[in-house]
Amino acid sequence: MSQKLAIILPVYILNQETLDLTEAAIDSFGDVFLVIVDNASTMGLDYLKQMADHYIRNEENRGYAQATNQGFKYLQKEHPELTLIAPANNDVRVSPNYEEVAREILSDSKVYSVHFRMIPYNELFTYGNDTWTSGKERWCSQSFFVVDAKKVLEYFDEDFFNSYCDWEYQLRVRATGRQTAYTNKACYQHEDSFTQKQIPEREENNRKNAELFKSKHGKYAEELFIQMYPDQMKFPWRPFP
Repeated sequence: MSQKLAIILPVYILNQETLDLTEAAIDSFGDVFLVIVDNASTMGLDYLKQMADHYIRNEENRGYAQATNQGFKYLQKEHPELTLIAPANNDVRVSPNYEEVAREILSDSKVYSVHFRMIPYNELFTYGNDTWTSGKERWCSQSFFVVDAKKVLEYFDEDFFNSYCDWEYQLRVRATGRQTAYTNKACYQHEDSFTQKQIPEREENNRKNAELFKSKHGKYAEELFIQMYPDQMKFPWRPFP
């Protein structure tokens, strides 16, 4: 148990397509300790309970930040022996070598988290040989990443509902001097916010979250990242390097 990686999987399943993506994600994780945080799904409950090593059910959609924090807090309290934790979106499929690569990179005591190259959902897995601990912050995505469980001192800011919490989280992590490593040695397929596209309030949530970020940090997230990483922000988010 002590060497097993834990995955936190927030889910909000409203239709068969989302359930199919969730099943594919879980199949790709391998032998892990799976914590499923269910944000009031309307279908797939029997499957979720069967697949989870620990199942948390919320009676309303609490969003990614709060659901992920629930998973972090449960694991830290009940399973402090676990060495790695990976928050994951339920519309990803990860390459089979992700855990091996994460353990290698996280052996560096300065590295807080490992972020993998993201590719389109139906693109074949391809691998490189490089890891960066600086210079690729723009591409350190939160859809799937692995963190050293012993270093988790920061939680997602629950004031954000389903957007900009990733920008804000990494900003606070890096402010402490910890490194977020980006690597192309492993990768993951992503269906690009599949669940969020089904939420009618998505655009309004994004607007509110953008303003919230500015109120907390003095600038909009994009403006702040341009100031901090001017060379990186000249390039588009896609394709990932």
